[in-house]
Amino acid sequence: MSNNAIFDLLASAQGGGAIDNIASRFGLSGDQAQSAIQALLPALGAGVEREQQSGSIGDLLGTLRPDTADRVLEDSRALESEETVEQGNNLLGTLFGSRDVSRRVAADASARSGVDDSILKQLLPVLATMVVSRMAQADPDHDANPERGGGLGDLGNLGGLGGLLGSLTGGQSSSGGGLSSILGALTQQNQQDSIADDILGLINSRGR
Repeated sequence: MSNNAIFDLLASAQGGGAIDNIASRFGLSGDQAQSAIQALLPALGAGVEREQQSGSIGDLLGTLRPDTADRVLEDSRALESEETVEQGNNLLGTLFGSRDVSRRVAADASARSGVDDSILKQLLPVLATMVVSRMAQADPDHDANPERGGGLGDLGNLGGLGGLLGSLTGGQSSSGGGLSSILGALTQQNQQDSIADDILGLINSRGR
């Protein structure tokens, strides 16, 4: 069961089989995979919130390689790809700024989910790629080209955090709504999770 709109969006990926595919990839049961993902999402949301606050969401989306979003969210074989892991580690570098933060995230998520942190360290970059890919899919102007002009580089100025929260409706459409709705959902879950606050404080303390 999930009260998390972002989890639900990810669960609908890969033809609705994303959770089972992740479970198979990392040797987990379905329930373990769900618990692991839900334990990791607040920290990823904290990193995304930090990017939103600094007006850098467009830059974050621009780090995705061409076709990454569609591949990761539609093809389960991408979960096995070294390219997906490499992409995820690059994204974590942007979101967290330090491997120490990533290790802290995995340790906290392990305590909350009961899944070994060695598995969560492997899952984290894959999940980061999926989350940011879902954001990119929701941006109709995103072309995965870091050289692009315009786009969402100034999204953080469009009404700020309150504006993003205000854009979040009561439910998500089957397409997941727009990027502002996804950002709002990430931020909303952070407000309900003290671990996200701790991680955001740690990121900020390291100059992110």
